[in-house]
Amino acid sequence: MSEDEVPSGEKRAEESLAKLTKLFKRPETRVDAQRALSKLSAQGQIYAKHLVLSGPSSDALAAKESGLSVEQLRAAMTELEAALATLVNH
Repeated sequence: MSEDEVPSGEKRAEESLAKLTKLFKRPETRVDAQRALSKLSAQGQIYAKHLVLSGPSSDALAAKESGLSVEQLRAAMTELEAALATLVNH
């Protein structure tokens, strides 16, 4: 599958996971990342946990595996991205 064929949700998930990984590897940002994740909504936390444990996948598959609707998953994805943007831009 070429990069152009990767579903947009999967691409977003890959980017979020890369940011999370970077934040958790650096001792100076780890606590802030943990705090930001703890402030996510329940659905945001479910999605973040799924992303870390299962890796990036299509929206439909991630929603099914997380027990969320696709709409809930996309909202959780947006919430996680916003939290990560705040940390990365700090």
